[in-house]
Amino acid sequence: MKILKKIVLAFLLILTLLCLGFYFYFDQKFSPEENYLTVKNESGKVNIKWLGENKNVLLLPVHLQNDSVTYFMQFDTGSPTTLFYENSLEAFKNKNQIKTQFKIGNTDVSSDRFKIISVGKNNDKDSLKIIGTIGSDLLDQNKTMINFKEGYVVFNILKEPKSFSNTKLDFKFKKRKIIITGTLNGKQEQFLYDSGTSAYELLTNKENWEKLKSPNSKPVVEKAQSWERILTSYTAKSNQTIKFKNKELILSEVTYVEGISQSQYMLMKFSGMTGMLGNKIFLNNSLYIDCKEEKISIN
Repeated sequence: MKILKKIVLAFLLILTLLCLGFYFYFDQKFSPEENYLTVKNESGKVNIKWLGENKNVLLLPVHLQNDSVTYFMQFDTGSPTTLFYENSLEAFKNKNQIKTQFKIGNTDVSSDRFKIISVGKNNDKDSLKIIGTIGSDLLDQNKTMINFKEGYVVFNILKEPKSFSNTKLDFKFKKRKIIITGTLNGKQEQFLYDSGTSAYELLTNKENWEKLKSPNSKPVVEKAQSWERILTSYTAKSNQTIKFKNKELILSEVTYVEGISQSQYMLMKFSGMTGMLGNKIFLNNSLYIDCKEEKISIN
């Protein structure tokens, strides 16, 4: 009997150590690098440019230092880091990082180590020169407004707009991810706001998708490229409501995706999130995001 107890205790100890090991591994894996941006001045209204008929990508105009050309960068709150694409400009080729600065509206964004990544071939015939991604590090410790109704973004807001002062709710800015708590289907759930999943209302796993979609709704199947991966999305009609304190958003569609990376899947599992909210669910609203106080408002 004593031997059996020792075996059980040893097993439980090993299991506990394995769980702790997995926790620290994934905690470190999903922790972003330090924020290397220097951000100065309020931007004023920066007009949104949508790519694709379904508003697949949210683009913002930027100007590089000593360059009069208007370039565009994707605004992706799902990316913790602002970065450039290697094949977009000659100055970025064959480099891992670069010291430079750019303006977005009146806001100056600078760093001595902007990361540069390869994202495939750049099409010189494209009418829009897309040179990189603006990540959530630009929101870090700052106030930001995304006005989808009128089509503009304001960065590094100096004074909180009065229209948002009485409608704020708490959110978590964990690992530079915007995580909002809301009520869906009678349960409190956590959602990641990811402006990179622009054309979708809610991206979730297949199990939740089955529960949330309308009965007999025939899914629309689409293939799309995300970075280097080909993803297959399944979007079905829904008739749900997500409640955020004083605001209710109609969930008319729900989507699940096949082909995501193992790390993306583990991020969802590890964080306990129900899914990712894309821009589509907010198109009739404005978002005010204060990442210093961790307050958000949906008007």
